[in-house]
Amino acid sequence: MQLFRLIAAGSTLLLMACSTQAATGKHHNATPAPMVSMERTTCFGMCPAYRVTLATDGRVTFDGIAHVQTMGPASAQASPAQLEAVRAAIDQADLRSLSDHYTTHADGCSPLMMDMNGVKITISDAHGSKTVNFYYGCRGAIANQVRPRIDKLASTIDQQLDTARWIGKPSGPGVPGEVIH
Repeated sequence: MQLFRLIAAGSTLLLMACSTQAATGKHHNATPAPMVSMERTTCFGMCPAYRVTLATDGRVTFDGIAHVQTMGPASAQASPAQLEAVRAAIDQADLRSLSDHYTTHADGCSPLMMDMNGVKITISDAHGSKTVNFYYGCRGAIANQVRPRIDKLASTIDQQLDTARWIGKPSGPGVPGEVIH
């Protein structure tokens, strides 16, 4: 019986703590919502693979995956001007009007080249989130219409968030920060 009372008292305290947090609407150590996240995937060669996220408060997080100078996590702070430049590029790209992916023949990729890199961009705003996954081996009329919008947004994200500082110099041909595709 003593054990039952201890469990009941502990459960009551836990429920009270949860209801207090829900009532105030405050969460401790809450991270800001991501505004945009971009992941570049590796290819058959030495393409840099990484994920970079820009939060609404300007916090930048980078996660080096392969063929980059900084493997693992790194962070920085974007300026208000950089935030605005990325927001403008997101608006101009109009990702919400695109399909979710351009990766297979069923997506309109014809022909489909193998062993290429890709980019996945996710935006989050008041309308929810939208992800577009673009594989650079996707060729054809549909890909030719979409690629310039994806490239411009991805390049703006890379430039404004200065991902070159974490990517470093590629091992093979190319220039620092250049994404091979």
